[in-house]
Amino acid sequence: MKKLFVISAVALAVLTGCATERSAVTAEQRIQQQLPGTVVVSPNDERQYKTLVLPNKLEVILVSDPTTEKSAASLSVGVGLLQDPMTQQGMAHYLEHLLFMGTERYPDPASYNGFMSQNGGAANAYTWLDITNYMFEINNPSYDEALDRFSDFFKAPLLLPEYTEKERNAVNAEWSMRREMDFFGQFKLARSMFGAHPANRFLIGNLETLSDKENSNLHAETVRFYQQYYSANTMKLSLLSNLPLAEMELLARKHFAGIENKEIAKPAVKDELNYDNFGAKRIHYVPNEDVKQLRLDFTITNNSDEFAVKPNEYITYLLGSEMPGSPAQQLKALGLISSLSASANPGAYGNYGNLTIDISLTDAGMAQREAIIATVMQYLELVKREGVDSKYFSEIQTSLANRFRFLEKTDGFGYVSNLAHAMQFVPAEHAVNSAYHYEKFDAAAINRVLQQLKPESLRVWYISQQEASDSELYFYDGRYKITDISSEEIASWQQSPVATNLPAVNRLLPENFDLRKPVQAEKPELVVEDKGIKAWLYPSQEFASQPRGRLTIFLNSPAAQQDIKAKVMFALWQDLYNLEQSVLATEASVAGMDLSLTDTNGLLLNIGGFTDKQPQLLQQALAGLTPDVTAERFSQAVDRYVRGIRNLERRFPFQQAFMAFNGLYRGGNYNNEQLIASAEQLTAADLQQFMQQILAKHQARIFAFGNYNQDDVRTLVNTVAAALPAERATVPYTRSPVWQPAPGQVISVQQDLVVADVAIVDMHIHPDPSVKQLARGQLLQSHFSNQAFDILRTEEQLAYAVGGAAVSIEDYTGFGLYIQTPVKSVVDMQQRFDAFKQQYWQTLQQLDNEGFEQLKQSLLVSLKEPPKNLQEEVAPLISDWYQEKFAFDSKQKLISEVEKLTLDDIKAFYQQTLLSKDTARISVQLRGTGFSQQPFATLEGQQVITDLAEFHRQMKTQ
Repeated sequence: MKKLFVISAVALAVLTGCATERSAVTAEQRIQQQLPGTVVVSPNDERQYKTLVLPNKLEVILVSDPTTEKSAASLSVGVGLLQDPMTQQGMAHYLEHLLFMGTERYPDPASYNGFMSQNGGAANAYTWLDITNYMFEINNPSYDEALDRFSDFFKAPLLLPEYTEKERNAVNAEWSMRREMDFFGQFKLARSMFGAHPANRFLIGNLETLSDKENSNLHAETVRFYQQYYSANTMKLSLLSNLPLAEMELLARKHFAGIENKEIAKPAVKDELNYDNFGAKRIHYVPNEDVKQLRLDFTITNNSDEFAVKPNEYITYLLGSEMPGSPAQQLKALGLISSLSASANPGAYGNYGNLTIDISLTDAGMAQREAIIATVMQYLELVKREGVDSKYFSEIQTSLANRFRFLEKTDGFGYVSNLAHAMQFVPAEHAVNSAYHYEKFDAAAINRVLQQLKPESLRVWYISQQEASDSELYFYDGRYKITDISSEEIASWQQSPVATNLPAVNRLLPENFDLRKPVQAEKPELVVEDKGIKAWLYPSQEFASQPRGRLTIFLNSPAAQQDIKAKVMFALWQDLYNLEQSVLATEASVAGMDLSLTDTNGLLLNIGGFTDKQPQLLQQALAGLTPDVTAERFSQAVDRYVRGIRNLERRFPFQQAFMAFNGLYRGGNYNNEQLIASAEQLTAADLQQFMQQILAKHQARIFAFGNYNQDDVRTLVNTVAAALPAERATVPYTRSPVWQPAPGQVISVQQDLVVADVAIVDMHIHPDPSVKQLARGQLLQSHFSNQAFDILRTEEQLAYAVGGAAVSIEDYTGFGLYIQTPVKSVVDMQQRFDAFKQQYWQTLQQLDNEGFEQLKQSLLVSLKEPPKNLQEEVAPLISDWYQEKFAFDSKQKLISEVEKLTLDDIKAFYQQTLLSKDTARISVQLRGTGFSQQPFATLEGQQVITDLAEFHRQMKTQ
């Protein structure tokens, strides 16, 4: 499972290390160099790649990027849940945890995380059915030592018995976090229907499954599992750094050639499924979240090896289409569904996978589920008869090729993880391009999958809280009932009440990738102020070769700050707009663009991607800015809104705690019950009137980033102005008010949860509203969070999600702790937090100047690191734009303050926050059902906020 810890959220790599200069390589030369056996990469990718196989048969991809400030590595092992012993289910995941608990040369379990934290690193790992993957990222000069520590996991882990109990608790805490997640419950139920097939195992593990049993000792089984499956010839390694390939190869051989090759066959599942056990079944599933879903779940044989001809992608492209005449479009128009999507995971169960059609239903659709199934099944028959056509192949191929041609960099941490994962399933030369490579139209491959999409391989899921049930899941919270689908019902699918047709050709695929003339600009500039609209322009400085851009059109309004009904109506407006424009958004997505409307102090219309057809997309998007609001559609939107709020209560408690934290200090928020009550009082006429009022009275602003020039922006302003009322008033720009902390003021949220665990956010606010304090907090965060993780999680096993955080509260800086725990009450956990604050002060006293400088330089490298893609480049600029910081220098100011920091500064910062009784403080205490009889914690001078709106009306603001 994915670990939730990331060592050091902001403190990253030291700026040193140098790489050999390399000559420029043209796109044409790079394509010519893509010979068999080399890695096929995008023409937009200037990095150098090499594949090799070490003498121990460990396959490696090397990626040399002289521009990167951080190095990364990932090693995957071809083993997972499918190989768990039945007596110790969760073993592969449990072993993943244990590998972090010390090796022969680095026996201290805290040393790996400590080293990562001190050197700007991040570490993670995950386990799934057929893979376990470990990865890290580190500052460049620490790469050699990091590889030494990391590779020892796979050469000489200690696997000490004394950590058996501790890591059992860690795994159990992770299971406790996920046991109420509907995805895991449904995935477990789907696999449990497979009988003796190896996929029918408990993925995560807990105290029950991971325990000593008759003829099965947990520690002995763990060692045996490692010895049996952790072999070099089943491992894949990816390395990324600023070093030349030759030096990287030396590092790979130095650190990983010593991993033992046990010459084992890569674990594979060959067990046959008996379709009689699960085919032609209907599953009535009662979820924890309030959802109304219909799922057609076909089981297919694993065809991952056909990635080059993509039969699954071809089929799901047609099934999920929202073009006119498709099931998605028709059923939406009838008010029966709010979304339909199709996806395939050919290796979901090892040697079998699934192809699923997921449908979100309206109340009307709930009453017409059989008719909806018939419509989809009839459309599937149409695809089988007429849909295997090379014109769709050409469309998909063009879409994928365009994306790959201009493929952007991502962060190194995720990139190496993805490469090591891909190498387990595709040849190394296709590890980068496998998702985009569509070699040829293969009708036979498509038809082989289509032939499997039949009632005998189908499970129909009815998912809602209204379902009848007769059974309960074990290990997960969920109820269900399984029934047969009769032959009469299957026969009825031959008659659909809704006529459908195959999709038309996409109209928005880009045809022109011309680039605007590069313009050197220090910051975004206000280039047009006309027709009541202000427009800023910033051509990309780092990626001027990308024919992409992002438009943000902001209709700013104070209405939501002034009236709860307005806040609700903005949410309903964006819901109905996005639903009505989903056909356009889907077509745009295929063409490499995106379209969405969000509500935040008004409306934000965002359009991004290739710029060629953006004008056409924008015109269509603006034409539908006021969706058609019928009584039925409005009622459905309210239903989705209310259920969405209710479902927030099912999120991880620590996530809920941070949502409550943010909602407390930022004005314009309301209690959930108030929002629901307001929504239920509104009418369609209210929303229709509201939309006209907002369009007639707002402040319009535009931010254009990327492949645009001033003429483009002028045209854009004219287009937007033409779509708005000719007579409209401009109002002052509005931002959400933010709480002004006062010395000694303690504000608190105390709430009961509908899920089991306790969650706490305990944040102290530094009294000085300056960037200097934010710099101090961000520098200290890495060291502080790592100590909290090591002590409260690793040593004391109090939680799975725990750490420290430095947060901006407008001009002020908050610093504190968070946790989600299944083992302590709110009061007990708060007491432990208070003790840890004192405990950490003693640890901080031991930090010397050398260690401090490491932390400081790591943070500076992170802050100064050049952006890897367009999104990273624009993120700090758009943030300043929203806040009207038109100097666009917030990031540089932070860098300047970090450069001035001393060790005494961060010690003083800690004393003035977590050790001071005079600071302002925010306390969020969420009490899970497992501790409902225990009290909340009482903090000296606390004000418990029960009515957010009332508090925000009275609070002093910055």
